[in-house]
Amino acid sequence: MLLVLGLAGMLTLSTPLKAQKDSGMPPDLQAFIDEALKANPEVKQRSQLKAAAQEAIRPAGALDDPKLYVNIVNLPVDTWSFAQEPMTQKQFGVSQKIPFPGKLRLRSEVAEEQAKSEDFVYKDKRNEIRAMVIQKYWGLALTYSGYDITQRNKQFWEQVVQVAETRYGVGLGRQAEVLQAQVELGNYLNRLLQWRQRQESVQADLNALRSKPPQTPVSKPQPLRSSPFNLNLEQLLAQARSRPQLQAIKTLVAKQEKAVDLARKDYFPDVTIGVTYGFRETLDPPVNRPQADFFTTTFMFDLPIWHASKIKPKIREQVNRKGAAREAYQAAWDKEAAAIKDRYARLERLSHQITLYEKGIIPQARQAASTSLADYSVGRLDFARLYQNQIAAFNAELALQEYLKEYEENWAALEWLVGQELPRRPGGKK
Repeated sequence: MLLVLGLAGMLTLSTPLKAQKDSGMPPDLQAFIDEALKANPEVKQRSQLKAAAQEAIRPAGALDDPKLYVNIVNLPVDTWSFAQEPMTQKQFGVSQKIPFPGKLRLRSEVAEEQAKSEDFVYKDKRNEIRAMVIQKYWGLALTYSGYDITQRNKQFWEQVVQVAETRYGVGLGRQAEVLQAQVELGNYLNRLLQWRQRQESVQADLNALRSKPPQTPVSKPQPLRSSPFNLNLEQLLAQARSRPQLQAIKTLVAKQEKAVDLARKDYFPDVTIGVTYGFRETLDPPVNRPQADFFTTTFMFDLPIWHASKIKPKIREQVNRKGAAREAYQAAWDKEAAAIKDRYARLERLSHQITLYEKGIIPQARQAASTSLADYSVGRLDFARLYQNQIAAFNAELALQEYLKEYEENWAALEWLVGQELPRRPGGKK
C-alpha cells in the first residue's frame, strides 16, 4: 500500500497539472490551454532555465581543466646556447588537480538539486498559466452573458418607451415617465458599449497568454453554469504538500544540505599531480657528449590551514543558507495554507450565493418583472414599481453571472495552489 501511494505521489509530482478527458472542460478552453502551454513566453523561459540547470550537472562534477606548461630551464644569458650547460633544458609538462574524494560528487549533487528545483518551478509556471487561461476564458464568457442580458433589457425598455409615449399621448401617463424611460434606455445602450469594451480587453488578455496578436479573433466561449461544491479542506491541504512550488523550495533545502557537506570538505586537501619531461642537447665542443633527458613527477597538496578566516565562515554561511531555505519553505507553506483556506471559503460562499440566486432570487425577480409591462400598459402598475421590478431582475441575473465567473476563477486558482485538478462531481470524478 505504501509503495502504491509513493508511486502515485511521484506521478503527481512529475506530471504538470492538466485537464483530463472526462473533466467536463469545454473543448475550446482546453485548446486555449494547450496553445498557451506551448507558446507562452513565461513557460518557454522557465523551460529554458530548466534545461540550462540540467546542463550544469555534469560540468559541476567534472575535473578542472589540466594545465599544460612549457619551461626553459638554466639557459645561460651570455651565449643563449642550449648546448653550453648540462642543466639547460626545454621542459614540457602537464598537471591535473584532483579534489579530495567526495567533493566532485557533492558538487554534482548540488547542481542536480538546483535542476530539480528549476523543473518544479517550470511545472508550477505551467499550472499558473493554465489557471490564468481558465480565468480569462470565463471572464470572456461573462462579457458575452452580460451583453446578452443587457441587450434583452434594452429591448424591454424600448417597449417601455413606446408604452409610456402612448399613455402620455392619450393622457393616461406623465411626461416624466417618458423621459425617465428614455434615460433608462440610454443607460442600457451605454452598458452595451461597456460590455463590448470589456470583451475586447479580455480577448486581448487571452491572446497575450497564447502569445498571439491582441486583435486575433476568439470564438465565443461556452456559457457559465453552476457546478457542485464537494471539496474537503483537510484533503486540499494534504494535497497541496505536493504542489510544485513547495517542492521547488524543498529541493533548495536539500541543495543547501549538500552545500554544507561540500563546505566541510574544505578541511581536506586537494592534490595536484604533474609530470614534466626535460629535453637536453648534446654539449658543445670540446665535450661533445650527448645528455640524457630528465623526467620529473610532482605531487602538490593544498594546505587548508586558514580555518578561522576561510573554512569555518564558509561552513557557517552554508548552514545559515540552509536555515534560510527551511524558513522559506515554512513561510511558503503558511502562505499556501492561508491562500487555500481563503479560496475554499470563497468557493463555499459563492456556492451558497449561486444556489440562492438560481433557486430563489432570480425566479422571484423574473416572475415580478414578467407581467410588469402588461400591468403598466393598462394602468394596474405605476412606473416606479415597473422600474423597480425590472432593475431587480436585471441586477439579479448579472449578479448570478458574476458569481459563476468568480466561482470558476477561484476554482482555477485553487487548482493552481493545490497543484492538482480537483474533482467536479461527487465520488471523486472529474
